[in-house]
Amino acid sequence: MERIQTIERGSSKLAIKVGFWYVVSTFLLRSIAFITTPFFSRLLTKSDYGEFSNYASWQSTLLIITGVELYNSLSRAYYDYKDNYDQFVSSVAILSCITTSFFYVLFLLGKSWILKIVSIPEQFIHIMFVTLLFSSCKTIFLTKERTLYRYKAVVTVSAIDTLIPTAISLFLVARASEMMRLQARIYGFYLPSAMVGLVCMAIILIKGKSFRIQHCVYALKLSLPLLVHYLTIYLLTSTNIIIAKNIGGAEVGAIASMATSVTHMLTILFQAVSSTLTTWLMDNLEGRNYEKIKKEIVFYLFGLAIVSIGVILLAPEVILILGGEKYHSAIPLIPGFIAAAMIQSLATVFTIILTYEKKVVATGILTGIMAAVSIAAKIWLMPVFGIQCLPWINIAISCVLFIMSYFLTRRAGYAKVINLWPYLFSIGATLAMTFGSAVLYQHRTIRLSICIIGFLGAVIIVMVKWKTIKKMLQRKKGRPQEPHSPSQGNE
Repeated sequence: MERIQTIERGSSKLAIKVGFWYVVSTFLLRSIAFITTPFFSRLLTKSDYGEFSNYASWQSTLLIITGVELYNSLSRAYYDYKDNYDQFVSSVAILSCITTSFFYVLFLLGKSWILKIVSIPEQFIHIMFVTLLFSSCKTIFLTKERTLYRYKAVVTVSAIDTLIPTAISLFLVARASEMMRLQARIYGFYLPSAMVGLVCMAIILIKGKSFRIQHCVYALKLSLPLLVHYLTIYLLTSTNIIIAKNIGGAEVGAIASMATSVTHMLTILFQAVSSTLTTWLMDNLEGRNYEKIKKEIVFYLFGLAIVSIGVILLAPEVILILGGEKYHSAIPLIPGFIAAAMIQSLATVFTIILTYEKKVVATGILTGIMAAVSIAAKIWLMPVFGIQCLPWINIAISCVLFIMSYFLTRRAGYAKVINLWPYLFSIGATLAMTFGSAVLYQHRTIRLSICIIGFLGAVIIVMVKWKTIKKMLQRKKGRPQEPHSPSQGNE
């Protein structure tokens, strides 16, 4: 907390400097899973690969539910609890352990019918809850450090949490017999990851030494509506694997999983950028820098669109590297999945604003409704149209969520922060590439030429506009700015 008082919060230069290292390191570390996918996809049978993907999807889904998304309250709480921020974080971490333990008890009471729904052997469920218990604490720790611009701690913990479990699981899978490789994959990755979370929990408790009901009430008021919202966003991706496996079998689930793996890597990048954006955006909302937000958010919007279009163009090559020819049928799924993920990331701007304003109840209700519609549509349409319908359902739901979030933000009084045209341009360009991808995938030379031209164009634009970009980064170098008084509750 000491250094955070001497820096200029809300500075674009600070946000880009810290954000650059955080995003690059996070993306490189998380890409380890992407890089090792070809090894695991070849060492595991297609059925085991589908089973592990189903397990990983449920683990990620339950992390959102059991942890109640409590970490999302930390960025906003900084402005209300500056003097006892460590104590607030400690209370939230303990509360997350309590909620996870509660859900574990529910599982033990109703495991006979729960196991039928999740289609996971009981032995793996127990390790799942051990991981969930400490994963929430790990996320809370990383969110706190990121809110305080301590990117070195974030990078260090993320590196340990990625490299060690991945190396152990890869070693165990390579040494195990074919019958034991699924167990080696699950235990080898998730147990070491749980140990990292345990250390994070210890650090939080040593620094905070507190559990206060008022902190828990504050966190729950923000997190419960956001739980529904972010669960909906996650379900748009994770249910692709779960529903595909349950309706089409493990091999169809593996195809959906391979396409989802490509989208997941892009989502990791988007989430890393969005995490950095959260602190910068809230700092500038606190400082009433509305024009600055409106102008500089364009870099975020256009950046997402450019990266999304690039990945869509290179999807056939990515699938060939990751899974080989046996996963060729996953290629047509990727453009729609990516477009949906990009639209969701654009809507994140609205969610951050509503979280700052503490007006997220309507967001939770509306996105909860859309989650139910999404799952029902996939269960109803997939037996008729096959796996190809999944990305289009994701796109439709994402567009509806974007529109709803936009109008909720306007209703909250933040129309002056939003210039809608850059958002619509980014969505339009990505959707155009999605619709045209089927044709472009038949002409490899044209696709690669577009990629090269696009890359060179981006380099030229940066070179031409470098003075403007440099000026923006060097702006406001003077005294640290004291933020306005933190807002209290809903108005």
